Amino acid sequence: MTSRAPSSVEDRIAAVADELTPTDRRIAQLIIDDPTTPAFGTLADVARRAGTSGPSVVRFATKLGFDGYTDLQSRIRASLAQRLIPAHRPIDRIRTDRDGIPSGQPVFLTEAERDTLSIMARSVAAARQVLVVCAETSAAPGLILATNLGLLRPGVSRLSISAAGQASVIDLGPGDVAVAIDFPRYERSVVAATTNLAANGCPVLALTDGPLSPLAAVAERWLGLDVRPVGPFDSVVTVVAAVEALVADVAERLRPSAGPRLDRIEAAWLEADVFLEQP
Repeated sequence: MTSRAPSSVEDRIAAVADELTPTDRRIAQLIIDDPTTPAFGTLADVARRAGTSGPSVVRFATKLGFDGYTDLQSRIRASLAQRLIPAHRPIDRIRTDRDGIPSGQPVFLTEAERDTLSIMARSVAAARQVLVVCAETSAAPGLILATNLGLLRPGVSRLSISAAGQASVIDLGPGDVAVAIDFPRYERSVVAATTNLAANGCPVLALTDGPLSPLAAVAERWLGLDVRPVGPFDSVVTVVAAVEALVADVAERLRPSAGPRLDRIEAAWLEADVFLEQP
């Protein structure tokens, strides 16, 4: 066993690996493969997914040095949060590591997924206008994407569900780009909007579940993401991760113009006294 006090859950698992029972290993594998379940699920959810009991999960958490399941859950949540790029990260903090991946990019994105996001980022950075189209169930990642892209560059909007907003798709065409976000059961308005955009010659980039998605059928490029349920609802953690990675890549591509733009925005915020705490 290592002599230092490991901080991450993965380090703690490694430190006691030779002491883990088969049941412990199933719980550990669940945490490694799908951290969103212990991060946002109940004790019963974790026990059910690992094929064991609640007390066994608590004993496992204690074996790792935590005070119980809630303590373990808090650490996993913190770990997931650290993998996501903050929504308003200053442009000068975006760095590229030795593998060409923007620092802070979620490590649970595969190389193929990063390649697809990089191609999407190139289109978003070069587009005249960018329209974000998302379902109500994908409103959170859609809002993050539209807000952060709007800080980096002009010409970014989010499709409104109003009649006027739906009609706005006729103004986009070649030279523009639409980013669509939707998952089963797919909202009619999102499918209709993206179909019309593609028919107008506007490239569609889709964050969806797979090749059978109606968005993939009209998209120039699509990324399939695993949206697993947490409790009664699907989790959008992986979608947010992909959105943050896309924004980070766009920020790197637009650094010469985005840097001064963010400086002007920050100056306007300071003058308007927008935030309680100033940098």
